[in-house]
Amino acid sequence: MFKALTIHKNLTQILLLFFLITIPLKNSINSISIILLIIFSVINIRKISIDKLKTFRHFFLFYAFIVISLIYSVDLKEAGKYIILGLPLIIFPIVFSTIEIKKTEIQRILRLYVFWLVILILYSEAYTVYKLLDNNQSLNLIFRKDFSYISLGEIIGIHPPYMVLLLSFSVFYLIINFEKTGINKNIQFLILGLFYFYIIHLSSRLPMAGIFGISYILIFIKIKQKFNWVISSLSVVIVTIITILILYNVRSTRYRFQELFGMQYSNGVYIESGESKILQWSSGLEANKNFLFGNGIGDANNAIIETNLKNNLIKYAEREYNAHNQYIQTYVGLGIIGVYLLFLILYNGLIRNPNNLLKVTSVAFFFYLAIVFLSESYLERHHGLVYIAFITCMVNYKESS
Repeated sequence: MFKALTIHKNLTQILLLFFLITIPLKNSINSISIILLIIFSVINIRKISIDKLKTFRHFFLFYAFIVISLIYSVDLKEAGKYIILGLPLIIFPIVFSTIEIKKTEIQRILRLYVFWLVILILYSEAYTVYKLLDNNQSLNLIFRKDFSYISLGEIIGIHPPYMVLLLSFSVFYLIINFEKTGINKNIQFLILGLFYFYIIHLSSRLPMAGIFGISYILIFIKIKQKFNWVISSLSVVIVTIITILILYNVRSTRYRFQELFGMQYSNGVYIESGESKILQWSSGLEANKNFLFGNGIGDANNAIIETNLKNNLIKYAEREYNAHNQYIQTYVGLGIIGVYLLFLILYNGLIRNPNNLLKVTSVAFFFYLAIVFLSESYLERHHGLVYIAFITCMVNYKESS
């Protein structure tokens, strides 16, 4: 019996780790990990905690509302895609209501996940250098836009803002639980430095600003626990100066921030993305036809494309861009009720979760999502929706006795 229990616990850890390892990779590979978790939960369905399942009720309500929106969606084919895409919203609550896991096991899983991210980052950077050398190009080009924002994440197979999302929780976890991760402190400093450099190199503006802003607050709080506010403030100032110096010298990132206010490139191209982004959001809001219920989950993107055309945002319409704002995206598809239900998922899952190892990390993650949802429709892609649903359920893990 003891041997069977040990195998069960090890298998639980392996399956959770397999999910985290595959999440940055192709959707098809990550989907295998989700299927395995479903099978494991079905086998152990007798162990399901109804009380724990109740804490995830807002997941079920949100998904039910997505399904109900089929009634008033015109594009049922598109709506069907969202029904499938959203399945993790009900899968992970069941999974984490079925399994039990110890704090030490969570620490081990996250420790291995951190090292896996390190491997992916080093591979991504090394392969970029290899491509430059193989094409007899200068290594100075490594900080050009096409070798950072455009291709750096694609080497792994993930869009840069989503890679920053996958790094965010680990960054907050390492800072908050610096003495509890089981990783050597000097190595943790190096890992955090690597993560921050890679985030800057990815050149994804608001996700980067969000992760750095929250990190500074966490660093201040962490240092303040041992030293006075002067030393704490000075430490944050030093970290900020180092960040700005690196950011300034990674010209693809510097240029992307300059583009917000208007920038003319040497080839004559002028980009002012700040005003364009505001116009895009305004156009997205205009796409909503029903304040309470929205247009229906299947018609959100089509409505946004139509209003973009109407408002002469031709590039956005031709490229079939979504709202690039999760609040607006949800509002167009599911109305203000959908936005409220989404807020309840995040608030109850990340703020009102149990006081465990991941409590403070989950709060930091909540505020990070609140910020980045302003420029990213993370729930529109597998990488975003699946990771957010998994993390929001994982931080509510059922403690094994």
